[in-house]
Amino acid sequence: MKNLKNQKGITLVALVVTIIVLLILAGVSLSLVAGSNGIMTRAVNATNANESGTGAEQAELRIAELQAEYYEKYYVTRDDTVMDLSQTAYIEQQCTTPKALANKRYSIQIDTTAEKVIVRVGETGNNIVAERAYKPSTVSGANTFTWKTAAEDTAGKGEWVYKTITK
Repeated sequence: MKNLKNQKGITLVALVVTIIVLLILAGVSLSLVAGSNGIMTRAVNATNANESGTGAEQAELRIAELQAEYYEKYYVTRDDTVMDLSQTAYIEQQCTTPKALANKRYSIQIDTTAEKVIVRVGETGNNIVAERAYKPSTVSGANTFTWKTAAEDTAGKGEWVYKTITK
């Protein structure tokens, strides 16, 4: 019996305590990585926010291009195909084509009843990314497309309203 007491090694209690500590550390690490406020969730949210912002910027650029195109066709070349259209109607018409944006990842939809521009993302375009209210208005006798101001748009405060992307 004296021989066993003199042997050096890990006791069963020390081994169990070490395993418990490692399990606690693993649980904490997993919750930091995959929890509801974990690194992975925050990365997905950041990607979605970036995607939304990019889609909204692309929509604004495309609408500005269409406004310039409308003015060129209406005032410069006096194109008969646009002479009977308001600027808003022209933009709506152009946004219904499959290539509403140069980038195929986004599409623009103009909801005339709610007076909103809706940007969708993805090849199928099922996910709403952002919405912004617009108003058809008349400037110098011509119908034009303008964004609503904060006073006119109480829900969106005159800015893009970003939606959650569900994939």
